[in-house]
Amino acid sequence: MKKWLLIMAIFTFGFMSLNPNRGSAEDVNSGLQKVKNYKIYYSAPTEHILNKLRTYDLIVIEPQLYTKEQVQYLKQNGTIVLGYISVMETPTWNQKRLDLLSEIDYFYRNGDKVHYEQWDSFLMDITSEHYHSVLIDEMERQVSSKGMDGVFFDTVGNIDNEHLEQKTIYKKQLEGLKNFLKKSNSKYPNLLMVQNWGMETIQHTHMYMDGFMWEGFDYNEVSTDEWAQIQISKLKKIQQIGKTQIMTVSTKSERKSKSYAKKLNFLHYHDKKSYDVF
Repeated sequence: MKKWLLIMAIFTFGFMSLNPNRGSAEDVNSGLQKVKNYKIYYSAPTEHILNKLRTYDLIVIEPQLYTKEQVQYLKQNGTIVLGYISVMETPTWNQKRLDLLSEIDYFYRNGDKVHYEQWDSFLMDITSEHYHSVLIDEMERQVSSKGMDGVFFDTVGNIDNEHLEQKTIYKKQLEGLKNFLKKSNSKYPNLLMVQNWGMETIQHTHMYMDGFMWEGFDYNEVSTDEWAQIQISKLKKIQQIGKTQIMTVSTKSERKSKSYAKKLNFLHYHDKKSYDVF
């Protein structure tokens, strides 16, 4: 009997060690599992906006626009607050980050930086250890020190979009991302982490993620599209083997999109006009 208990204890410990999530992950993750609704809002808040935001179970906000006191006010009713951090892109409006960056932090193609004119942002090299420190510094200043519950990692999908067809580069960038997530998880074990997009990447990062967001989850497109159906199947498996909550966003066919997401046990949000409109 004692031998059997010892074997079970060793097995349990070994299984738990495969999951890099923080020690209190079950308690933290259960927060996302209980979320019934959420809102994305990236503009500066007014008193009226703060009062509307705190009615949601979970919100994603631009942390640089909020004070610590405002964050605490949002959390008083139990609202989970996630702070936005762009990982694979650096927008030019983020002056504080720009001041900290080194030339080695940018990704270069044919000797030139990759600039996204639409967003006025630059593609970053996530293999850079220095860039990791810049991102973690931003997480400390804008998310952790303000008492937010977690971080919303945006632009992670750029790894797929920009590098998936170049296997050597993709592998290096993916490893760089995983190293960054490992550092983030180690430094902030109690912060929730949600990844936006990166369908291929999430297959390798889900063990660090409490949530994964799929923007553009419109019923008429995803319900019949072969690629989308394959992704849904993969995400369902991730959801079943861990505690990663799948979050979807639609802009069309509100009723059908919401119903379809609910059927899949995904947490859905419909954006009628823009994220900054209620």
